Parts: sequence; C-alpha cells; structure tokens
Amino acid sequence: MIVIPGPASVELGRKVAELLGLKAHAVDYRLFPDGESYLRLTADVKGETVVLIQTTAPDPDRKLVQLLIMARTARDFGAKRIVACVPYLAYMRQDKRFLEGEALSFDAVLGLLEDSGVDDLLVVDLHSEESLERIRPQHRIRVRTLSAIPVIAGYLKEHGYDGAYSLSPDEGRRDIVSKASEIMGGGFGFFEKQRDLRTGETRMVVKSLEVKGRKAVVFDDIISSGGTIAKAIKGLKDQGASMVAAACTHALFMSGAEERLRDSGADLILATDTVESRHSAVSVAGLLADHLKGL
Repeated sequence: MIVIPGPASVELGRKVAELLGLKAHAVDYRLFPDGESYLRLTADVKGETVVLIQTTAPDPDRKLVQLLIMARTARDFGAKRIVACVPYLAYMRQDKRFLEGEALSFDAVLGLLEDSGVDDLLVVDLHSEESLERIRPQHRIRVRTLSAIPVIAGYLKEHGYDGAYSLSPDEGRRDIVSKASEIMGGGFGFFEKQRDLRTGETRMVVKSLEVKGRKAVVFDDIISSGGTIAKAIKGLKDQGASMVAAACTHALFMSGAEERLRDSGADLILATDTVESRHSAVSVAGLLADHLKGL
C-alpha cells in the first residue's frame, strides 16, 4: 500500500501513514501564476494499492480538481487499486433538486471520481446517507462512510462533558446525537428547523428541554455559517444550561461563524481535522487508519 497525502491534507496524511507503519509519499506540488496546479507523484505506484488523502475545503473546486488529477495520474502510472480518502467531500450537500434546471452536484462528483480511476471512496460523516443510497446504484465506485461523532464524544467525555445533554439543531441529525449520547450519557434531543429554499434563511422551533443547570453539546456534521448552531446554543442557554459546547466533524467556518457561535454563548467550539482549523482538537487519523488496515 502506498499512502499519498494531497496538498490539502499533508499533516493528516502523515498521521495516517504513521499509524499504518508506512511512509507518507509527498506530492511535488506548486501553483502556476494563472492559478493552475502542478502535481507530480513521487512514489512508484505500479501494481500498488494507492491511498490518496485529500480533503476538499476550503477552496473546494481547486482541491477537488487536484484530487482528480492525482487519481488519474496514479492510474496512468499503473496503480492496481486507487482509494480516495476524502475526509470532507465537497458538494455532498447538493444531493437533491428543488428547482428546475438545478445540478445534482453530489452525483456529478461521484461520476468525476469514478472517471478519474478511483475504485474506492472513503468519506467521513457524509451529509446524507439516504442520498448516497439513492445515488450509489448509478456508479461502480465503492463508497464507505465513517463517523467521527463517537471520537468527538469520547474527547468531550474526557474533557469535562461527561453526562452532558446532546442536542441536534434539527431532527435530521438525530442519528448523530444518538451516537454521542451512547458515549457521553446524559440523553439527547433536537430542535426543529425550517429553511427557505430560495433565501437559505432558517427558522428554528425551540422545544422545552431538561437542561437547566446542566452541560450540553450541540452536534452537527458541518458548521458553515454557524447560524443554525448559534440559534440552538442560545436556545439552550435561555433554558438555563450551565455550559454549552458546539461540536462538529467538518469546520468550514464561513462568514464570521466563530464570532457568531461565541456571541450566542458557546463555551467551547470543537471540531476534527477533516478541515484544519484552530478548533481541530480531535483527529480522524485513527478512524481512517483502522479502516485502511482492512483493505
């Protein structure tokens, strides 16, 4: 097995390779003045299972194209099997058509990866397993999703949030808080969220919860603008929660998200290293390595 970290996941790729007892083979990479990427594989991949580790945020278009180029190059030089390990997969939220003429971008990305020679796709906390099951039959590529929520919950349990209440900002993420509660204890629940399809604005219906005087954690797979999570944090604080943490797998943190979370009363912001940020205290390297050992 050859482990090749892409330009977007150098440190995570190094950690995964180390856990596997393998060398991380760097990519010779630079940007041309016009913004195009130059990529050269430095490892001999002929006849090998090649693991490409490349997240796709921030700057999803560039990082996705880099991944496609790496996969195609590995195939050109004789790789036997190509595993794309993509901790955060861009476009996975564009998995349904709401308006006439809209692109089904998630489906398109799977097709591009397949056409570039990828045999297996490994993703952490895909936004919708239901959408994957709907789209999967149209593709040959094998897709495996892993969840970092148990790893995050374990970290929180060891850092002062044992027995905390686990909350999802909407019922659609119920599975996430159920997993977290199994590890942390403390029970779980959810608020209700309604989103305007044209403006993107959300309205949260806050339910009464048994959180007065208790610690609580708001979980989500992705924090982007932070607006939804901020409303949930405020709802918990208004009901008397003593401390509230915001926890996610993928910290995109766009448009002043961190400030929004702090202003709403977040006592802790926690994320993984699927997308590097100053809040990436939890690593998914072990999660990825454990799965790759079985290949």
